[in-house]
Amino acid sequence: MNTKRTRLQNTQRPVSFDELNENDVVETSSDVQVINAGPKYETTERVFRLLHLLTANDCSRDDIFGRLKDYYKIGDDDDPKVKASSQRAGRMLGRDLQFLKKMGYQIEESRADNVTRYSLVKGTGPGGTFLLNQSELDALVLLHALFADPTKYAQIDATHPLPAQPPRNPFAEEILLLIERLAATLSAEQKKYFDRWARKPYVYFNMDTVTDYLPHRITIDVIVKAVSRRQQIRFEYASLLRQKILHEHIDPYYIVHQDGHLYLIGYSHKANSFLEFRIDRRPVEFSYWIDGSIAKSGLSQRWLMHTIEREEAYIDEDGKQRRRVLVRAKAYSEWRIIQQMHKYGDKAELVSPPELRERMRKEVERMYGYYQK
Repeated sequence: MNTKRTRLQNTQRPVSFDELNENDVVETSSDVQVINAGPKYETTERVFRLLHLLTANDCSRDDIFGRLKDYYKIGDDDDPKVKASSQRAGRMLGRDLQFLKKMGYQIEESRADNVTRYSLVKGTGPGGTFLLNQSELDALVLLHALFADPTKYAQIDATHPLPAQPPRNPFAEEILLLIERLAATLSAEQKKYFDRWARKPYVYFNMDTVTDYLPHRITIDVIVKAVSRRQQIRFEYASLLRQKILHEHIDPYYIVHQDGHLYLIGYSHKANSFLEFRIDRRPVEFSYWIDGSIAKSGLSQRWLMHTIEREEAYIDEDGKQRRRVLVRAKAYSEWRIIQQMHKYGDKAELVSPPELRERMRKEVERMYGYYQK
């Protein structure tokens, strides 16, 4: 027993079963008494049985003594008073509960109608030092930077090209709490390293969204619940500029993050196909002319879908014959459509919808004005 006690102490465990001193005395003869110097197997087993019971259930004292009566040495003929806090079985239970608390378990006690109930707080327990190698520690810092606001820790200075505060990711708070809880278990040296670089990342790689999706968290939770329960959903759906349409009998499959937006992938029984629905509004259908040389090398894969409607020849301003292709496509963002048209330059012309073409015309007109000065 002495050897086992020494080994436990050398491992620097904060609490050991040696602290569960039952103060039991075993009589070996009328002349000799042996005082237990260490934990007994039955004591250890009793504590683990109690922990297992509380992990699965909320229990009253009677529940505990009824399920573990052999471990608490309660016989059928014993006076019920032995279960009282001041009596033998009650004192044993009290010591066991205190020991579990010292080990880091949180045990809540509630009392109603003279009945005390015990419940184990999920996720609590003995915490140990969590060691990572350097690459894993750097990965944890990067993971934190994916969801942390890059302006939260850094002092805002107009001369520093820090990224603007991003829109709120609807899951960022929960993920950051989990990462910080994991970081709290690091060794002192690694925790200092994590805190330093989490507050001043060497890589700003924030997983932000184009718009603030935090107000849509309730909608996301409803969809997730429907997916988990395999329930159909119905909803009205439209872009900012279009009339709302009622969609019924939609089987939700999952939510994806794409192009800075969140989309529901669902099966429409009416359309007999899978459709994509942006959580805050629907995709935009548009058409544009593009130079045949670009179309020949392959159309952009950044659109949700695209089809070639027709190809035609035309004469350019230099009198040369060229070919262009009319493409009809769907995209997630009107802003991204315009940005891509800018990238194509004079090799593309946005045709429809009319309101988006007008918006594009005004942007080009404004840009043209910059160069007239």
